[in-house]
Amino acid sequence: MSTDESSTVSARIHTHMDTLSEAERRVARGLLADYPASGLGTSHSLAASVGVSAPTVVRLATRLGFDGFSDMQQHLRAEVSTSASSPVLRTMAQGSRPPSTPFSASMHRRMEAISTTLQLVPCSELASATTLIADCPRQVLVTGGFFSSSVARILALQLSQIRRDVVFVEDPLRHDAGQILDARKRSVLIIFDLRRYEPEALELAKQVKAVGIDVVLITDRWMSPVASVADVVLPADVEAVPFDTFVALLALVEAIVESVMACTGPKGLRRMAQWEAQAVGHTRPWDGHATSADTVPDPTTREQRQT
Repeated sequence: MSTDESSTVSARIHTHMDTLSEAERRVARGLLADYPASGLGTSHSLAASVGVSAPTVVRLATRLGFDGFSDMQQHLRAEVSTSASSPVLRTMAQGSRPPSTPFSASMHRRMEAISTTLQLVPCSELASATTLIADCPRQVLVTGGFFSSSVARILALQLSQIRRDVVFVEDPLRHDAGQILDARKRSVLIIFDLRRYEPEALELAKQVKAVGIDVVLITDRWMSPVASVADVVLPADVEAVPFDTFVALLALVEAIVESVMACTGPKGLRRMAQWEAQAVGHTRPWDGHATSADTVPDPTTREQRQT
C-alpha cells in the first residue's frame, strides 16, 4: 500500500497542495476549512461554496489519488467512522480531557487552537508565503482589520527587522491610500481578514492584484472572501468565547517570521544587527539618577554603589 493510499484526505491535501491549480487549491482550502463535513455533501455544493465548477472538485479528487469524488467521499466517511468507533481513540480522548476548572478549560482551548492551526496550514502554503516575503524585490505591505490590525502591526514590525521595505498600512483605502497606489508590481500585500469579514479587504485585494501585486491572506478556518483572489492562504483557528482568540494567530505570525528569517540567512542577520544598533541603541533604561538625555547609566558604577 502506498503512502497516499494509507493516508487521510487532509494529509493528501497537505502533500499535494503545491502541485494543484489555483481553482483546485480553492477546493482544497474549502475542504480543510470545514473538515471533513465539507466533503460529505455533493460535488456541486462543495464547488458552489468555494466558487468553482463541479468538474474542478472531481479533478482535485483525482489529483489526490482517488478514482473520483465518490471515492474520496468514501475515504472521508471511513475516517469519520474510525474516529467515532475506535475504542483506543475514545479512551485517549477520555484521558486527555482537561481538568474541569474555567482557567484550565480556557487554556486548553487555546492549546487546541494551535494544534488545529497546524492541521489547517499546509507546509507548502507556508513555504510559498515565505518565498514571496523573503524574495520580494519591492515592498511588503501589511494590513489588518478592526481587531486583527494589532497582530498585523506585530508582523510588520518583526519583518522590518529582517528585511527592508516593510510597511504597515493602517487605512489602505482612505488615509493611507497613497501607500497602496505607490506600491509597484511584484510587491507583496499581506492581509489579515477574520470573520465578520470586511468588504474593503476584498476590494483592496482585487485592486492590488490588478497591478501585479501578490496577495498573502491570513484568515480563520471559515475563509475570508479574499481567499478567492489570494496567491497564498494561511488559516488559523480563532474560535473561543466570549471573543475570538489570537493565540494561534500569533503563533502563525511567529512561524512566518521564523521561516522568513531562515530563508534570508546572513542577509537577515545583518539587517537585524543594523536594526538593533539603530532602534535599541536609542532605547535607554530608566535610572532615577540620570538628569540628562545624554546620560547613559553605567551598570558597573551602579553595582559599586550598591556594594
